[in-house]
Amino acid sequence: MRTCKKGLIRLKGTRKCVKGIGKLRKGGLEGYHAALPLTQRHTILQKAVAKHGALSVFRKLNAIYVYNKIRAPTTGATFLADRNWVRRTFM
Repeated sequence: MRTCKKGLIRLKGTRKCVKGIGKLRKGGLEGYHAALPLTQRHTILQKAVAKHGALSVFRKLNAIYVYNKIRAPTTGATFLADRNWVRRTFM
């Protein structure tokens, strides 16, 4: 089996290598955690949007959601809800 170059991932069931979502960098959502209550999460996200911008925060939440939706569905659902909240509120 052929391996992909660095930064690429193999599509399931094919021989194609495509650019993946990438590695997540820590920080950017200072203090945010899926286990926090809704109001605390929204307060932290408001501060993150003020510092980094709505699109950046949206993309970070989306990347975390994509990585967690299969492995931890309940956590992924929290990230999805918060991602949608950022879109509705700030975009």
